[in-house]
Amino acid sequence: MSSLAPGQRLEARCTRCRDVTGHVIIALVDGRVVKVECCACGSVHKYYPPEAPAREVKHRALRVRPGHERGEAVLAATRRQPRPGAASGPGAPSRAGQHTARLQAELERQWQDALARNPATPEPYAMTGNYALGALVDHPSFGVGMVLALTPPDKMEILFREGIKALRCQC
Repeated sequence: MSSLAPGQRLEARCTRCRDVTGHVIIALVDGRVVKVECCACGSVHKYYPPEAPAREVKHRALRVRPGHERGEAVLAATRRQPRPGAASGPGAPSRAGQHTARLQAELERQWQDALARNPATPEPYAMTGNYALGALVDHPSFGVGMVLALTPPDKMEILFREGIKALRCQC
């Protein structure tokens, strides 16, 4: 039987490294290791043995409603429908993803409206160019856009299909 003491080294699962690494014992309670320090990252945490037993999966109790049979309840539990608005499956977009998609669609609509309102031919973009509000600009990377704002002495904001970009100009 090996006696454990503070300062001894042992293997443990590190909560920061998320791996089994060498640790130094910091605290013992009734001969059990309770606190360790990771030699790899220096974090101090509770002791987790290298091979922790897997947690038992808790199943929800099956509810059989009055007037129904157990078989119907089992079938209903296996094909449970997600609540409306909730993401279902690994490929379903999250709420943040849905919000981003809405913002991109709105930006695309604004860009289409800006081009439809201004039938002029776009000027090629140049950093030394002088542009007016509402002018169309043809950028080599971003494509066609419309000047939204001028910020003297040398900046302008242009609405492109990808979004609003701040570019240099001669205001």
